[in-house]
Amino acid sequence: MLVDRLLAACTGVLPDATVIVTGSLALGDYEPGESDVDLLVLSDTPTGGLVEAVKQAWSQEQGEFDLRVVRYAVAARPTRRPHLVLGISDYGDRFEVTRDTEDDDLVIEFSVCRQLGRSDVIGSVPDQWVDEVGGAALARWKTIGYDPPNQELMALTACRIWRFREERVHCSKPAAAQWARERGARVAYDEQAVKALLDRASG
Repeated sequence: MLVDRLLAACTGVLPDATVIVTGSLALGDYEPGESDVDLLVLSDTPTGGLVEAVKQAWSQEQGEFDLRVVRYAVAARPTRRPHLVLGISDYGDRFEVTRDTEDDDLVIEFSVCRQLGRSDVIGSVPDQWVDEVGGAALARWKTIGYDPPNQELMALTACRIWRFREERVHCSKPAAAQWARERGARVAYDEQAVKALLDRASG
């Protein structure tokens, strides 16, 4: 399985690494061949050689993934825009490598990891910060408007943002969609339905 190969690549290059499985695998909606693999890696070891090791692991079992490396101190004391040492991703049509940047999406990763019980290595994350990141995504999608290839992602993510704002709970996309339906929302992927979900999630 791809996640096992990626785990082995990380621990092989970064001997002090703590690797936390997040995303759909951790929240219960992983679908082989459809979902990506999300990993948060904490390490103070230089990351030289990790990109090559990850590419080798990926070549043996291809699939979409998103792997982010941060220092232990950054995870222990989160800020609104945590520092990302290295990001490696495959989105099906491109392989991306990002180095030494600020990444506000890490706020959500940290919050999810704490919900999963990793408060031993992840410091407290104010819910307001998570709301801010979600709100920025909603505002961006409203500006983009009708975007057929991404309508399903927008709708389901809006449900997740909405539920977190209301109940302070991170959940899988299917669970969030069911939660939204129970509150009278129409969870569908046409333009009108997605616009309504973005509005509901915005509060």
